[in-house]
Amino acid sequence: MARSFLALLFFTILHVASAQTRFVVTNVSITEKDQVRNGQDVTAVIKGAEGDDRVVLYDQDGIFLETQVRVRTHNSNRSSVKEGAVYVTFEVRLKMLGENDRRTIQKVFYAEQERTAHIKEKFTVKHGIDVRVVTVEFDGRIE
Repeated sequence: MARSFLALLFFTILHVASAQTRFVVTNVSITEKDQVRNGQDVTAVIKGAEGDDRVVLYDQDGIFLETQVRVRTHNSNRSSVKEGAVYVTFEVRLKMLGENDRRTIQKVFYAEQERTAHIKEKFTVKHGIDVRVVTVEFDGRIE
């Protein structure tokens, strides 16, 4: 009896220690004028409940797009709503024509709210007299 309890306890601790949070990025599109480029669907794997991971969304045609996904929770002694909140911060980086640009977006998911997000950001890339406007959008969800 004691051996089976210890074995069960060991496997439970092992399972909890190896738990992962996954953030799935889908429907990646990069739009410039009338030209739409589709990126790849990727998954950011975060060890444990909190942390961060970087994933490359697109790397072709002189355009490099990546995002860093940070997942955090909030400990609040005064608010049960904030206590159950999950904060997801996206840092979207675009490298194009030798120029680097980035945007930071934060989404807050409360309690039992569906943990999905649609990100849409517009980048203006200037290279000499050449100005290009690029719109990046993707969907994401926490698993």
